[in-house]
Amino acid sequence: MAIDYDIHSLHMSEELPTSPASELKNSFKGVFQRALRVGAVSITRNRKREAILLSAEVYDRIIAELAARDPLEALRNDYEARFETMQTEKARAAYEDALDSSPEGLGKAAVAHAAGR
Repeated sequence: MAIDYDIHSLHMSEELPTSPASELKNSFKGVFQRALRVGAVSITRNRKREAILLSAEVYDRIIAELAARDPLEALRNDYEARFETMQTEKARAAYEDALDSSPEGLGKAAVAHAAGR
């Protein structure tokens, strides 16, 4: 059963419930269940925050949100969407027509296209 977490309801690590590393070592199941229930648990060693235990779902959402904010990822998604539109039969036929055209035919098509704008 998937639990739905709101990524914006997560808190900075110092605000998370804590669990000593020894508890994690001795009672992983309880700490793990707490992480699933509240979204994340801060693991401490000598009362210092050392790590965060969170569910795979929360981790995947964080990564997806970071990727969505990445300009390179936005360009990649735009490229893939544009590339996908070029994979239609109409686009393939136009490509074949262009390759089969003479230089004069390509010139006329370019002039006609420019005049249409």
